[in-house]
Amino acid sequence: MEIRSIEKKDVETVVELWFQTSIIAHDFIPESYWAKNKDVMASIYLPNSETYVAIEDEKIVGFISMAENLLAAIFVDNKIQGRGTGKKLLNFIKKRRVKIQLKAYKRNTKTVDFYKSQDFNVISENKENETGEYEYLMEWIKE
Repeated sequence: MEIRSIEKKDVETVVELWFQTSIIAHDFIPESYWAKNKDVMASIYLPNSETYVAIEDEKIVGFISMAENLLAAIFVDNKIQGRGTGKKLLNFIKKRRVKIQLKAYKRNTKTVDFYKSQDFNVISENKENETGEYEYLMEWIKE
């Protein structure tokens, strides 16, 4: 698997991967919420973040986006989840940071458990205004 910086030609594919993964991982939030945020993801979030894509067989299978030390997004194609792509993307970023924070929906237990297994700790819990869902603020600090 190759990990490289996102290129302009990748944006549409990355947004679609984000959308398809989000509606499955966050099935407790209406699909319309994710659909209405596709343009914002393409025009604001991705261009203003440090984003890397994971390539397998010349196809984008995952990506990770950082905003300073905040892990803003990490998504892996639903068809290959559980095969180590997310861990590889996370380790790629961990080599470039001494501290990483992220927010994860409390009800997304699969994701929360993944981050806990990667040495992230829950440091607070807050209610997100837009969705009304509770989310954890989690943190990893290099030892």
